[in-house]
Amino acid sequence: MREGYATIRASSLSEATECFEQSQPRIVLVDLGLPDGNGLGFVREVAGRADCAIMVISGRGEEIDRVVGLELGADDYLPKPFSVRELVARVRALQRRLGARSPEESMPAMPVQPPPPTRLEAAGIVLDPERLRVIGTDGQETRLTGAESGLLNLLITSPGRMAERDRIALTVLGHRLQPHQRSVDQLASALRRKIATASDMRIQVISVRGRGYRLVW
Repeated sequence: MREGYATIRASSLSEATECFEQSQPRIVLVDLGLPDGNGLGFVREVAGRADCAIMVISGRGEEIDRVVGLELGADDYLPKPFSVRELVARVRALQRRLGARSPEESMPAMPVQPPPPTRLEAAGIVLDPERLRVIGTDGQETRLTGAESGLLNLLITSPGRMAERDRIALTVLGHRLQPHQRSVDQLASALRRKIATASDMRIQVISVRGRGYRLVW
């Protein structure tokens, strides 16, 4: 690939599964239009692995399709048509989230960098975004997607544990927030449900009207 990435291409769901197991890629791009099965099933299968990130690429660009993809564990969702430039920018954002270096030293970094991973214990709950998990008072582990862990990490390290929506979009999702775009809200909603369930409502992600989201307990 001209951007310096080593790539492996799979043309079917069965081939993708085999390639994934053999190569253990850091970033997986999944086109939902696979000839022998549902690409969302593949997303669900590989989601939650701490050593890879998933980007869905699809002609299904409706809000419900994006929500389902993110809920099943995708870290990003890129509707068709898209430019190669945007695709590469989003891949770089996923790399930064994974702690990977750019393939070329000359490649410029995005102006906003995610804060270093951290861990927080509050109300008897362990919030551990570095390991993509939340551990409840009963010791039960709830897995987070890469995007959910990125948002949790940002909230933990932000002053007052509050992050603006545009900062969440740029730092966690790798793109600027556009008018009427709900990707940040969908991500915050998914993280809110997991944390509320794991903590028995002791810790919550709340909306700060007109600004962003805050982590409270």
